[in-house]
Order: sequence, then C-alpha cells, then structure tokens
Amino acid sequence: MSSDNPATGAVISRPGFFQTRELVTIGLFSAAAKASSLILALAGGGMNPLTLILKSAVQSALLVVLLAKVPRTGTLTLSNLVGALLSFLLMGQHVISLPGVMAGTLLVELLALPGGGLARRPWLAVPMVAVSELVIRFINIGVSYLGVREQPGLLAMVVAVSAFGYLGILLGLIGGVRMTGELRHAGLIQD
Repeated sequence: MSSDNPATGAVISRPGFFQTRELVTIGLFSAAAKASSLILALAGGGMNPLTLILKSAVQSALLVVLLAKVPRTGTLTLSNLVGALLSFLLMGQHVISLPGVMAGTLLVELLALPGGGLARRPWLAVPMVAVSELVIRFINIGVSYLGVREQPGLLAMVVAVSAFGYLGILLGLIGGVRMTGELRHAGLIQD
C-alpha cells in the first residue's frame, strides 16, 4: 500500500518522507500523551508537584518509545507540534510556548543529523528528549520573564514548576528505556 501515486491515498514513501503508518503512530502517541496528562491532572487535583512529575514522566516515556518505533528525523518535532496543537485545542495552552517547543525540538533534531540521526544511532532517543525538554524549559522561562519582569518574585514559581516538570522528564526517560526494551523483546519494535 506504499505506492508513489498520490491519487490512491497513500503517502509518498521515498526516503525522507514519512509513511502513513508512521504519521498515524506519531499522532496516536501524541494524543495518548496529552490524554494521559489531562487524566493525571484531573485525577491528581490539578497542578500540584506530584501530578506535574507524573504527567511529565508519562510524556517523556512515550516520547522515548515513539522515537524507538519511528526512528526518523522529524519525529520528535512532529510529535511535539501535534502535542502542542492538541494542548491548545483541548486546554487552551501552548500558544505562547509553541515557539519554544519548535525551537527546542528543531535544534535537537538538527544536532542529531550529522551522524545519521536516530536511524543509525537509536540510543540518541534518550538524550534527544532530555536536551529538547531542557531547551524548551529554558526558552519558556525566558518568555515568562518577559511577562513577569515587573515582579521578579513570580519567576520563582515558574522556575519551580519547570524544575518539577523536568524531574518528571528524567524519571520518564528511565521508564521509556525499560518500556522500549520490553516492547523490543515482545517484537513490537524492530531494530
């Protein structure tokens, strides 16, 4: 079903293009991450440190598994773009942080390109998620500073929320590596 004829409804399957099943996988993982974040926030009583850590952990674990499942350049960027759009549509978030999300993920994707990217070095999934989330958080703290520079004490809350979220990201990376190993063992992710 992967023909080069756009009239048949199949996505062009030449090197450099995503296949339809890969795009669907990216969309499903992004939707699952946002749905689980929303469920954890509602079940946990809102934005408290525990739910912030849990939802960040789930998000990063799913990103690591996604990058193992679809090891292509652009997967992380597409996933974060879809996640940001879903957050905007569901919860009204990420309008102001969308430039930071795109800059962080594009930077990491470009840094991974010279050595062949994820296709040649699948171990890059964990550092890519860790560094992109760190860059995104720093950019968002900078944008937040522009909004609260009149009262710099408010920036301490933004930094605390970002720190708790990043702690969840780091914990999720461990879970993502373990989940990827189990899925490889089960044959759901091929090398």
